[in-house]
Amino acid sequence: MLLAKSCKKEHNIKNGNIRLGTLYEYRSIENDELVDKREGMLDFFLRFRGQVEVPTQWFCTISEMAIGDFRPIKLPGRQSSNFIKLTLVSQNDTTVILRDSLAIFSHESPNCFIFCVSRVRKTRDCVGIFNGYDDYWFLNETRAYSFSLNLATTLLEYIRQQHTEKNYIVPKDTDMTSLEVLVENRPVEYLGRDVELYGNVALPLEKFAEKIRNMSFLKPEKHRNEMEYRFSFTLISKGRIVEPIVKSVFLDSSSLLAMIF
Repeated sequence: MLLAKSCKKEHNIKNGNIRLGTLYEYRSIENDELVDKREGMLDFFLRFRGQVEVPTQWFCTISEMAIGDFRPIKLPGRQSSNFIKLTLVSQNDTTVILRDSLAIFSHESPNCFIFCVSRVRKTRDCVGIFNGYDDYWFLNETRAYSFSLNLATTLLEYIRQQHTEKNYIVPKDTDMTSLEVLVENRPVEYLGRDVELYGNVALPLEKFAEKIRNMSFLKPEKHRNEMEYRFSFTLISKGRIVEPIVKSVFLDSSSLLAMIF
């Protein structure tokens, strides 16, 4: 497979630079084809049909309350949840039994830099995915990991350089000596923003947490034609996520040119 970047001629990576935007920027861009006002956000409607046994820690997480030694799980980002309808049947040391209940869980991923391309079989397949673009460049998917590591190194060097010049990409008080970049790259998954997690059997808490942790790689069905493959760059310092304070950066692309065509 090929990874194709649709662009205007003046923005082609071969001209010497590459632009990385942030998750939050994609909520406000003016291009109707690209905008996603809920980029990095997701609402889960949790339906407990009939009588359902729920792990106590999951119940604590949804209700945002502690029970005994159990505390709500806090996932990276911002989250809120509450029961819209709650019928508590019984509880013991490890489980809570609910009946015909309904809850909502909302989560917003931490802001990070992302770079988006389209996953296609042939070069011509990317033509027409987005209107208004007159140029393209390509990367073999087998080189995606090397491409992402190279780009992460370039991003980190740029952030540190700009920090010394007082052009802050991250908050001014960020410890530059411990700053690093967590890199992820894979195809985007398309699904509805509202996901029913419960049928007659509770979805394991681990599966729910996995969906939340991968939210920066989830998009609504209406964007499926983009066939998106995403590179994500999360900034971390002293074990904590550092969110960028700018919408985008332009990086020197010279070290990437040998990988693309």
